[in-house]
Amino acid sequence: MKDATSLPGFEHSNLSMLVAAARRSIKHAVAPLLEPLDLTPHQAWMVLLIRETGSLSLTELANRMWLDHPTTSRLVHSLEVRQILQIKQDPTHGRRIRIGISEEGAAFAEMLFMAAENFRERMERDLSEEEKDVFRAVLRKLLGNLAEISAELPKGKSAPRTRDLEPD
Repeated sequence: MKDATSLPGFEHSNLSMLVAAARRSIKHAVAPLLEPLDLTPHQAWMVLLIRETGSLSLTELANRMWLDHPTTSRLVHSLEVRQILQIKQDPTHGRRIRIGISEEGAAFAEMLFMAAENFRERMERDLSEEEKDVFRAVLRKLLGNLAEISAELPKGKSAPRTRDLEPD
């Protein structure tokens, strides 16, 4: 295993660069695993999230995935066409839909879950629960700071979309 801290400039890199590098590294590591399944990382994340939580509304799913509604809707549609996800009316709310794993997609979701668990275990190897908790706390602060910055930007087409840290 190559020690990232031995990379030139690691100790002097700012946090935003390190977060971007980690995101990019995860994406590059996951992409070849998902290619045979014909899934993007976001599609895989969506299937895994719904497998873990059970059916969700579009808003709940968008919030949990840190995505806007149109992007979430497109991802749902792409997985519904493949019969991995199914959309049903919410019996408790006339206008709301619930997005869940289809009967046809259940075995696929389980296989994806096993592969994801293996990846997570390998990625988090050598991290204690305390280190994971500290990392989550630091990320929570960074995301909160970014939400504040975003809220101060002028609202318009060029302003990036963010969501609150707490779901609606």
